[in-house]
Amino acid sequence: MLKLCRPHQAFNYNLLTLMFMVWVVGGCAGQPTTPPVMSLTSEACTTAWQDVERQLQQAGIQDAQGNRIPGYPYLRVNRTLADFDLAALSPAERHDWLYHALYNGERALRVRLARLEKRHMSDPGWLMHCATQQVAVLATDARQWADLVANVQVPDAYLDWRRTIGAYPLIRPVLAYQVRRLQASQVNLFAEQTDNAGARQFSPGLPEPDAALVTSILGHERSRDRLGLPVFSREGAEKLLSYHAPHLIMATDNPYDRPGTPRWKDSRWVIEPPARAYTLITQVRWQNQWLPQLVYVFWFDERPKPHPLDIYGGRLDGLIWRVTLDENGQVLMYDSVHPCGCYHQWYPLQDRLRLNPDAVGDEIMTVLPLRAPDNQQAMSRPIVHLASGTHYVANVSFSPPPKPITESTPYELIHYDRLRALPDSKGVYRSLFLPNGLVAGTERLERFLLWGTGVLSPGAMRQWSHHATAFIGKRHFDDPDLLNRYFEPVQESEGTPGSGQSNQVHHSRPYQFTPQRPFLTNN
Repeated sequence: MLKLCRPHQAFNYNLLTLMFMVWVVGGCAGQPTTPPVMSLTSEACTTAWQDVERQLQQAGIQDAQGNRIPGYPYLRVNRTLADFDLAALSPAERHDWLYHALYNGERALRVRLARLEKRHMSDPGWLMHCATQQVAVLATDARQWADLVANVQVPDAYLDWRRTIGAYPLIRPVLAYQVRRLQASQVNLFAEQTDNAGARQFSPGLPEPDAALVTSILGHERSRDRLGLPVFSREGAEKLLSYHAPHLIMATDNPYDRPGTPRWKDSRWVIEPPARAYTLITQVRWQNQWLPQLVYVFWFDERPKPHPLDIYGGRLDGLIWRVTLDENGQVLMYDSVHPCGCYHQWYPLQDRLRLNPDAVGDEIMTVLPLRAPDNQQAMSRPIVHLASGTHYVANVSFSPPPKPITESTPYELIHYDRLRALPDSKGVYRSLFLPNGLVAGTERLERFLLWGTGVLSPGAMRQWSHHATAFIGKRHFDDPDLLNRYFEPVQESEGTPGSGQSNQVHHSRPYQFTPQRPFLTNN
């Protein structure tokens, strides 16, 4: 006999059916879609790039370093490339611009392919051969170039909607007060004696290259392209980085004060020996000329918490040390920041650069001028003293290390790209960085207090190009116009008399901050 369902039973069956259909449709709609690829010079090339992008998308493998250009997966732009007036470039300048974007794209491709668990059938060399052919067309075809230019953009690292919801204009004075207090303590710490019998020194493991050889690298006729950007051979880049690599003096030998190597262990990132610095060469504009910047990134296992409610402590910490060279290869400025984008400090040579107060406004910056030593070669490897636990820069000097330090632990120089594809104990490659540019597990409690600043997870470690360095206003560590914006040259007649008479930091008269015109920077 046919049994009729009760009305509520029929309703339940229909509801379950409807929920199942919504789940199926939603699941299909939620599948990642492969971004379209603009046609390349051949159908085989277009198909190959579409295929590799689909596999990477399905595997959820992304990389946040450099900005993608829709339709051109083999190109990636940074703030330097986006800073050019692209519409005004000549075909020859377009070619060099595209070469830099292609180089960034190849690096992103190779680190992503390394993270695929199943080996991809397409050869990355073949993929880049296809891309190189297409770049030649883009450089000369005005229509295609115009289409590409219309899609080039690098967004800032701030979330404006958070500033709107978080009433940023209202909390800004409170933020400024807290930032000034915190950084005033850092200024007071700077140049204090932090070395003791328990201090430990870390120095570059490679021998220092000959100074004349390093100088000739920048003086070579091919050291700049048609855009004016510095370009170096791999060997030349390695020599520059080795020559200017700093000595580090840690205040203690505690495990959290030892620079090391990131490793994935027990479902989290840890820092273990050997000691390493991860390096990059970038560019900055200064007085209508592009100058090279040498970047060294050191990682520490943690910033220990003195108590559970400490808002700054947590997993992983580090230091980014940067050296800006002038057109002759001489040091113009040092600066440093932590991998969270916090504690940005500038160390200009006082006879070369000075802060332009009119350009600063109400921003907060820390500027600590240095005196150049008598021995100019000593400037190539300054001694950077770091406080224990916080890893604040406590001093920068050019004198020999303190006597209690009789041995130095060598550290290696490794390309920063290694962090984008690190092997674990099982041989599986993973990136130190999440798709949003942050490092998993490095969140700090301060993110709740600073949510309204628009910075994504303040205090968390992050990938290159994602370092927002200001809570008051907006500023990025990789902004190519930072020097032009905030500094001006010191004329020879204005140089400090006897500036070469000291090999220590000139700390008696740093750029002090005032409530009206502070010169300190974030966090």
